[in-house]
Amino acid sequence: MDLKGAFKHINDGDEWLAGEMIPNIDMFFCQIWLRSFVNNLENSCGRNYSKVLAVFSNNAIHYYFGKRDALEQANHIVKRLCDDPEFGKALNAKHVELSDELVEHARAVAATDLGTKTNEELARIVEEHVEIHTRLYEWGWLPVAIDMFHPVYGEMLKAYLRGKAANEEELNAFFVILTTPDRFSEEALQHQEFLDIAARIKNEDCDRQSFASGDANAIIRGMAPSLKRALEAHLEKYAPVHALWMGVPLMMEQLVQELCDYLNSGKSPAEEKEAMAADLEAKKLQKAELVKRLRVDEKYARLFWLYSEFMLLKFYRRYAQLRALFFMRPVFGEISRRLNIPESQARFLITPEYRKLLGGSFDVSQLAEREKMCALYAEKGIDYVAVGEEAQAFAAAAKPKIDLNVKEVRGQCACLGWAKGRARIVLSPADIPKMQKGDVLVAIATNPDIVMAMKRASAIVTEQGGVTCHAAIVSRELGIPCVIGTKIATRWLKDGDLIEVDANKGIVRKLE
Repeated sequence: MDLKGAFKHINDGDEWLAGEMIPNIDMFFCQIWLRSFVNNLENSCGRNYSKVLAVFSNNAIHYYFGKRDALEQANHIVKRLCDDPEFGKALNAKHVELSDELVEHARAVAATDLGTKTNEELARIVEEHVEIHTRLYEWGWLPVAIDMFHPVYGEMLKAYLRGKAANEEELNAFFVILTTPDRFSEEALQHQEFLDIAARIKNEDCDRQSFASGDANAIIRGMAPSLKRALEAHLEKYAPVHALWMGVPLMMEQLVQELCDYLNSGKSPAEEKEAMAADLEAKKLQKAELVKRLRVDEKYARLFWLYSEFMLLKFYRRYAQLRALFFMRPVFGEISRRLNIPESQARFLITPEYRKLLGGSFDVSQLAEREKMCALYAEKGIDYVAVGEEAQAFAAAAKPKIDLNVKEVRGQCACLGWAKGRARIVLSPADIPKMQKGDVLVAIATNPDIVMAMKRASAIVTEQGGVTCHAAIVSRELGIPCVIGTKIATRWLKDGDLIEVDANKGIVRKLE
């Protein structure tokens, strides 16, 4: 295929900018947001990206924007937020409204007898999910666009503070204080519910004694019905979140074991919950006092508050997406059964292809090659899936050149502090056991399924993410120094490297 002749932007001189690398993910979910970037963002902010490229291989995605295009998009959205207070309000409201609608639709799908649906009806279920999910991305992506790849919004806020701070370290301190949320994230609320269950067990003699054994299976067998119902309610709410995109949900045995470990550690759930509330109130007071001392004007007070809300809204959206994708799993199981293809291959199509697949006009033989490796290139109104040598050519053209022969790397300060420790590369829950108390957790990005490891860390370092990312939010709630967006941390470091994390300055150094 003559790519130069077929696409308007692929050879427009705008070099590729690496977005993210996300492991254990499928094309179906990714194509929703990739295609929305070039087709649908204009419905919310008035501008689309010109082009986007994604490469799928080894159950992971690497995706890319035009470097100049991504910067122009970020500047465009920031200008809208600065100039129009109503735009920020709409962005917040749409986050919640469409997140809730997405979960409601998917929950209804999960309760449906899919076996009674025709192929046409099954295709429509997929399309309805994509329609709602796309509308969520029209709004939900905007806070990411202004912070993650070109941190335009954060730099604008820092520019305002620069004349009020004595040095860069104080500037970072001001920024963290003023952008810290005034309420708990979904992650913190989940932990509080966990603490409520732990407190209930601790206050009941029979339950406390059974959990002291540490034998999760024996505890489950002898568990009182009322406690079992409480744990099942917790799992119903949070198990899909731990499954992430394609993983395994949190199981009863794991939850019981976590409760055993917590209760046998000697911690007090009531005291921890009280400390969380006190810490939140202290941060709110600290922020209010700093706003007054620095004489932050009304416009920037609004913009700082909006930034802190984006941190919470991203969690709200992400939890909704994970629940919805979990509830949609039976749909792909049904497609797999009907067409006699692996379920993983049923996830390697873009939206318009599902109707063709279920109508018998799609060549399923190409799905195995897609799953092995493929590339999706999109512009407005155009989707192109490449496989084989052509996909490899796309990947080679976008792959960034990186220099790993450096003594230190820089990123954004997500949570203040300083720490020294041994680096531990954590890419999935399978890596959690190697994390010991005081180690530095190094990740591409963090997710709800590795929070246990984050709690053991003396510091957190990520390759990806802006200040509204998971690592930034959780590190602030845990009070752990955190540097995000280093771009190369998991490739630059190896397990056991002694490193220093100066999160006050956003610097990570090798010490040996």
